[in-house]
Amino acid sequence: MKKDSISYINIKISISLIRLLELSKKFKPYKNTKEEIAISYNEIALEADIRKATVSDTFNAKSKSGPNYTTVILIIESMGFKLVDFAKIYDSLTEIDIENFKKNN
Repeated sequence: MKKDSISYINIKISISLIRLLELSKKFKPYKNTKEEIAISYNEIALEADIRKATVSDTFNAKSKSGPNYTTVILIIESMGFKLVDFAKIYDSLTEIDIENFKKNN
């Protein structure tokens, strides 16, 4: 059961991060402004000072034990969001969202 729980949580984290990334792409300020935010795995990795592979694994639910909370927070903040923004999306996910993610990944 624990392995299934970790996988389920990883998927919910991934979906939530993907939705935040989609939002950040829609609302990205003009380049060279003070409010510029990361909108790609590479930009997120550079902004958060973590490996691009770690970002990719987190977005794609590839971590067997799940991402650590520091990594998730660094990713969220690098995209210009707060933990509460992430939590709202995470809590709103349905079984259908989980199943669609599994089918497409």
